[in-house]
Amino acid sequence: EVIPCAGTGQDGESQTGVPFAYIDNGDGTITDSNTGLVWEKLSDDGSINDQNTSYNWTEAVSVKIAALNSGAGYAGHSDWRLPNIRELQSIVDFQNAIPSTSPAFGTGCAPGCTSLTCSCIISSFYWSSSTFAKNPSSAWAVNFDDGNANKNIKSNSNYVRAVRGGS
Repeated sequence: EVIPCAGTGQDGESQTGVPFAYIDNGDGTITDSNTGLVWEKLSDDGSINDQNTSYNWTEAVSVKIAALNSGAGYAGHSDWRLPNIRELQSIVDFQNAIPSTSPAFGTGCAPGCTSLTCSCIISSFYWSSSTFAKNPSSAWAVNFDDGNANKNIKSNSNYVRAVRGGS
């Protein structure tokens, strides 16, 4: 049941903040208009962008990020990187669950779709570049099932969504 907040002085009354604003660039990337970050779109086609491929923390950079940056680079750019924990959390939308992201990160996903024709997401943990300070053998990851961040042992396998840029 929705309870009206108008005139109550409750936190929900003000609803301040900046709304999510994502632009599909048509080249396999999504730009966050608020942060300036450009995100890799994931596919379901067996390519380097495939949503179903997981990596340990070292492979996330040495395999996935390296592949995106090789040759002419992915979507014409060769400065892709693993997002830090704050960047990765910036695409969590707590109004959504399973996945806890904007629909821009999960649109039209079907077997065989490419990052040009769809945007896929697995509702699971994704690596950040942020090492867990208390235990350097772990790094922070975000679970896009519910949006929670947690530490993960770097030898575990998690998913990767690359990013570039920022403001």
